[in-house]
Amino acid sequence: MSEGLSLSDLSPHARHLATESLEWSEGFWDPDGALLWSHRQNDAVLMVRNSVWFAVGLLLRNQGDDVERACRTVDAIIDNQFDEPGTPYHGTFYRYVGEPHPSEGDAVMWRTYDPNWRQFIGLGFATALEEYGDRLPQRLVDRMIRSLEMAVVGEPPERCPPTYSNIALMKAALSVWVGRRIGNDEMVLYGEEFGGEVYRLFAQNNAFAEYNSPTYYGVNLYALGFWRRYLESSSLHELGAYMEAELWRDIARYYHAGLGNLCGPFSRSYGMDMKHYTALASLHIWLAFGPEVTPFPEGEEINSEFNYGPCLAILGVDAPPEIAVAFSAFEGPRGVEKRITDERVATAWIDEHYMIGAEDSGGYSGRSFQYHPATIHWRMPDGETGWLALRHIGQVAAKAEAGRLLIEAEIRGEQQTETGHPREFVFEVFSPNVAVFEEDVWRLDGLDIGIETDIAKRAVEITDTTANVRFTAAPDQSHVRFDFSIA
Repeated sequence: MSEGLSLSDLSPHARHLATESLEWSEGFWDPDGALLWSHRQNDAVLMVRNSVWFAVGLLLRNQGDDVERACRTVDAIIDNQFDEPGTPYHGTFYRYVGEPHPSEGDAVMWRTYDPNWRQFIGLGFATALEEYGDRLPQRLVDRMIRSLEMAVVGEPPERCPPTYSNIALMKAALSVWVGRRIGNDEMVLYGEEFGGEVYRLFAQNNAFAEYNSPTYYGVNLYALGFWRRYLESSSLHELGAYMEAELWRDIARYYHAGLGNLCGPFSRSYGMDMKHYTALASLHIWLAFGPEVTPFPEGEEINSEFNYGPCLAILGVDAPPEIAVAFSAFEGPRGVEKRITDERVATAWIDEHYMIGAEDSGGYSGRSFQYHPATIHWRMPDGETGWLALRHIGQVAAKAEAGRLLIEAEIRGEQQTETGHPREFVFEVFSPNVAVFEEDVWRLDGLDIGIETDIAKRAVEITDTTANVRFTAAPDQSHVRFDFSIA
C-alpha cells in the first residue's frame, strides 16, 4: 500500500483548492460530534455526507492531530449508517445526526432517506482507504470495508438507472472497487457492465441525459476521476477517459469567460450565476486552470459543496489542453447545437455581452424546477451578471438563435405535477436595479428584451432582487408560444 498523496505532492492548483477548502471547513467541525455543522446559525445540524470529504482532507494534510480527528469522523459517519437488511434504505446513511428514522412502512425515498449517500460516502471511504489505509487502525479499516459492502449490497439494482449519470458513474465505480477489495467477482462484473451501459448511452451523442449541469457535471468529473485514478486495470478506465475528455470539451463549448458562467439550457441546476453559489464545475475549473479564472462565490454565498475540495484535489483532472483558452478569455460569438438524446436537442447563442440557452425537450419533462429549458444571461452595467430562466414543469420546444429565444409548448393534462401546473410559465428574472415589464418589452438592467406571446394573462411579482413573471394559459389553449428578442 502506498503512503498516499500529501499536500506537497499535488499540483499548485490542487494544493490551493485543498488548502482553501480545508481551512473553510475547519470552521464547521464540531469537536464533540466529530462531524461538520451544516451552517453557523442556531438551526444547524451535523452533516453526515459532507464530513467524509473533510476526513479525507485531514488525512491528506496529516498534521498535528489530523489523523486522529479523521478517524473519529469516519467512526461518526459509520455510526449513522443503516444496517437493516431487507429495507429500501439498508446501507445508506442518515442525512444528519438526529434525523428521524424512516420506518419500513412509510419510508419514502428523498423524503425520509437519501439513497445516494451510499455512493457519495462510499467513494470518500474508498479514496481514504486507497491513499491512507496504512494510517488508519485496523479495526477502523475493517469497519470501513464492512460499511462499503453494505452500501453496495443495499443498493437496489433498479433504483439508479444508467441515465442518472452522476449517481450511476459513482455506483459503477463503487461496485468495481468494493468487489475487488472483498474478492466478489460478481460485484465487479456487475459494476463493469453497468458502467459500460453508462458509457454506451453517453457515446451515442457524447452527452449525459443530465445535460449541462453546473453541479452534477462536477459529480460526473469526480466519479470519472475515481475511474481514472483507482480503476486502471478495469475496463472502465478507458471508457472513463473518453467520457472525461468529451465532457470537458462540452463544458468549454458552453462556457463564457467574460460572464464567468456556463450558458444554458440546464437539465439540473441549483443556481443561475456560478459567481454566487458553489457549483462543483467551478471547483474543477479551479483544479484545471487556476482560481484566478474560476467563477466562485465569496463569504456567506459559499456553501457546503466546498467540502469536496480535498477529494477532488486528490483525484485531479485530465482536461484536454486545447480547451484552456475557453476559460481565460471570451473567444467570440458562436452558436451551439447539440443532440442530447433522440428526442432532446440543446441550442445556445453565446455573444460578447449576453448568451441564450434553449432545449427542445421532445418527450422529456424536467422532474423539478432544477430544470431550466430556456435561459438568458447578460452583463449588467456594474459588471455583474443578470439572468432569466424559465420555470416550468412540462415539455417545451425552445430554440436559441442570435439575439432570439423562441419557446413553444403543447399543454397536456398529464403534465400536472405536485410542483407545477402545465398552464403556468414562470420566468424568474435577476435584474436588481432596473426591472420594468411592459406588455411587449422588458426593460432590464443592461438589456432590453422584446416579447411576443399568445398568452394574455400575466402577473409580475417583484422581490428585493428577483422578479417572477407568471403567464397562465387560457382554459381552451392547447399550445403556447413566446418569442424573445434582444434589442
